[in-house]
Amino acid sequence: MFVDDDQKDAYTLHAQGKSWIEVGRELGCTAAAAESFAHAYQRHTDAAAAEHQTTLF
Repeated sequence: MFVDDDQKDAYTLHAQGKSWIEVGRELGCTAAAAESFAHAYQRHTDAAAAEHQTTLF
């Protein structure tokens, strides 16, 4: 699973309260691209967490 810096940065900046427009401006892309990066990062991290999750019962 590959996560690039833009994906992580988009996720982090938006989590810090910046709008997608602001995030896009910081990353040098459109707001839609920034949002797409953040969602890709979240999918990657969710998949990685699920992969390492152990069954409780």
